[in-house]
Amino acid sequence: MSETIKPCPFCGETDVLIGEGSTFRWRVARCGNCDAQTGDVRIPVIGKDYLEQWERVIKNLAMAEWNTRATQQESGK
Repeated sequence: MSETIKPCPFCGETDVLIGEGSTFRWRVARCGNCDAQTGDVRIPVIGKDYLEQWERVIKNLAMAEWNTRATQQESGK
């Protein structure tokens, strides 16, 4: 992945893990220290032949979600 992972906005940890979300088709990025996590990211699976590609794509999407931060306007500050 070319993008640098941002530290956890709550504890500053840089150990970010990709784990299962609410079902097998969903993943979340989760802080390895305080367990803060993103919302679920879903990628549709089309056949077994696409599993490796699907895992790469969903990891990248989960990390992009992790790196998304609320702006001051969005957070009400």
